[in-house]
Formats: sequence, structure tokens, C-alpha cells
Amino acid sequence: MTLLDRYLIKQFFKNLLLIVCALVSIYLLVDFFERIDNFMNAKMPMSLAAKYFLLKIPFMIDMLQPVCILLAGVITLGLLNHNHEFMALKAGGISTSRITRPLLLSACLVSLAALGFAEWILPPTFTQTERIWNEEVHQKIPKGILRKGRTYFRGEQGIYTFIRSTEGKDTFTDFAYTELTSRFEPKLLLTAKKALWDGKWTFYDGQTKTPVSMADNTYTITLFEQTTVSLPETPEDFFAPTYKTSEQSISTLFSNLTDAKSDKLLEMVNLHSRLSFIFLGLPLIFIGLPVILLISNKWRRDLTLAVPVSCGLAFAAWIWWSTSQSMAKAAYLPPIVAAWAMPLIICPLGFWLLRRQE
Repeated sequence: MTLLDRYLIKQFFKNLLLIVCALVSIYLLVDFFERIDNFMNAKMPMSLAAKYFLLKIPFMIDMLQPVCILLAGVITLGLLNHNHEFMALKAGGISTSRITRPLLLSACLVSLAALGFAEWILPPTFTQTERIWNEEVHQKIPKGILRKGRTYFRGEQGIYTFIRSTEGKDTFTDFAYTELTSRFEPKLLLTAKKALWDGKWTFYDGQTKTPVSMADNTYTITLFEQTTVSLPETPEDFFAPTYKTSEQSISTLFSNLTDAKSDKLLEMVNLHSRLSFIFLGLPLIFIGLPVILLISNKWRRDLTLAVPVSCGLAFAAWIWWSTSQSMAKAAYLPPIVAAWAMPLIICPLGFWLLRRQE
């Protein structure tokens, strides 16, 4: 590693640290004023609130790391240009690609570190913040669990198990309900491929099974294409800790995908969207570095214009990424295309624009 590489990498990580601290502080301050009233109304000790906000910092870092990578690269190159160091390096015969190589390498290293961060640090801290917020602050005691895309919920009179459909929050697939007597004997067994709540429960393509004689272990089985059954609970009652992709490690997302009972489309979307978001900083910095050089060459302005433009690029990339994930969940786009189309388009474009600066 040459002296130039060490210098640029050092400047990149110094700026990255400052940007992360600044953005996390702003995020933490806004979140604090939004949620502190909930802790005070619930009469929770301030030590619990401090623990909550401290444990939420890894989640904030994870959410902000793509834009932090972009801003660190843009500010490093902008200062290099502002201090005429970029001009001196070019006058010494060093190409633009060679100057920006350490910055791109640093961005790759940060993205790989974010991958390890998402595997080992983020899941346990995110789980703790969700537990504090739901169970201790809002007193929502979970009566169900969600594992590998399937919810298991204990109701007043029976047990539910289902998969939440991507069609809507009140639509469920692979639905099963077992109602028990006071002696914990089966009173009703209901299974359906699809369940819909629109003020009443409607079930499609399933069967009901009711006991005739428990002594003889005989049942009456009724098949149906569509039927309405009154159940004690509604979708609003199905509170279970929602294991978001941020709460699951990368290895867990892989294992969910290989589970035979999971929703393959949903698990595929979760895995690829998580991975693509972790590496979202790479296409941003690939397009951000040539943009600042174009701004400098055309308008002779560095950071005063480059930073707002970079923020606009980050916002546009977030809209593109979010829209793609929504389309993937609705099965309009393949999950791989929705997750990786932007990097495959932006990175070569950014590399070509950097070569144009020669």
C-alpha cells in the first residue's frame, strides 16, 4: 500500500466517523423527543429509556450506513479538490481512477463490515429494543410467536397458526385453527388455504372437523370451497413480536429460505432486500465521486453543491430501492432483479463516468 493509499483511506475513515456521529446524533435526538413521552406516561425509569436509546444506536447505524459511505467519499474527494491536492496529483501523472481507487476500496471494506454487523450485533440489540418498547412501555404481552414466516398464536379458546399474505394485513394463507374444550380436548379443527377478515372470517378451500364421540375418536369432516365461521379473535388481536429482517441475522434469512414450510417469495425478497441494502453504499459512491468532479469542473464549486446533490442522489436511490422491494413483494418483479438491478446499472455507469474524467 502506497503513501497515497494510506493517506486517502485515513481521510475517508476520519470523515466517515464524523458523519456517522453527526447523523446518529440527529437521529437519536429526534427519536428521543418522539418517544420519551411514552416512557414517562408508562412511568418507566429513565434508566430503561437510556438503555432503549443506547441499544437502538446499532439500528440507526445500519439504516444510515449507505448515505454515510456516500458522504464520506464525496467529502474526502471534495476536500482533496478544494485544497488543490487533486490538481497536484493529476499534475504528477496520477489518473483519476487511481486517485479514487482507495476510496472505493474503503467503501467495500465498510460494506463488508456492515455485513458482519448485521449478522452478529444488530439482531440481539434490535430484539431488545422491540421487547422494551412493546412489552414494558406499551404493556403488550405477546401471546404468539413468529418463526420462519409462520405465526403461532394462543387465543381465548384455541390455537391459531397461519402465514400472513402479501395481499394485505387481513389476508392469511395456510390457516389453521384448533378450538379446545375446558378439558383441552379438540372441539373444532379448521384448516383453509386462505382466510380473509372483512368484518367477519371467510375461509376458502379447506375443511372443518368436529368430534362426534371422543370415546370412539370419531369426527365429522365437512369440505368447503368458501365458508364463514365465527372465531373469538380478529387480526387486531394477533399480536406477536414481528421478526423484521433487521432483527434476523443473515444466516437466519438463509435458513428461512430453505425451510419447506416458509413463503418462498417473501423469504427470497427479505434475503435479497437485506443484502442489497447493506451494499447500497457502493452504487451510491460509484456515482457520487464522478458527480462531484463534474460539478467541480463545470461550476467550480465543490462541497457547497456536492453535498446537497449527494443527499439528493441518496434519496433517489432510496426511492428506487423501496419501490423495487414493494414490486418484488407484490410479485411484479423477481426478487433478484428488484434487489440488484440498481447496483448492476449504477456501478458500471459510475466507473464509465470516472474514466471520462481522464
